[in-house]
Amino acid sequence: MNKRAYIFYLTIFIIGFGIAYVCGLKTGMEDEPIINNEQAVNAKPDENKNQEEGYWVKAIDNVIFVYKSDKTTVIAETDINISQLSTSEKNILDDGIYLENSEELFKYLEANTS
Repeated sequence: MNKRAYIFYLTIFIIGFGIAYVCGLKTGMEDEPIINNEQAVNAKPDENKNQEEGYWVKAIDNVIFVYKSDKTTVIAETDINISQLSTSEKNILDDGIYLENSEELFKYLEANTS
C-alpha cells in the first residue's frame, strides 16, 4: 500500500472516532448531570423504617413461601421443595418461621437449597 492510502485510512479513522466521541457525549449529557460528584440526599425520615422488617417463611403444598411480617403479603414463592426434609422440619415450616431481617432470610433459604 502506498503512503496516500495510509493517510486516507488514518483520516477516515480519526473522523469516525470523532463522530463516535461526540455522539457519546450527547448521549451521556441527556441524563441528569451530577455536579461535582454530589448527589441529593433525602433528609426526610423514611416512613417505611418504622414498620417491622421481619419475614415469615412458611411451607404450602411442599413449597416454601416468604411472607412479610403481616403474614398475609406474599413476597416470594421459592422453588424449594421440602419433601426431602425431616417430619419435624416440615411441621415447623407448616407453622411458619419468623426471621427478623433479610440477612437471616437469605441465610435460611440458602441453607435449605443446598
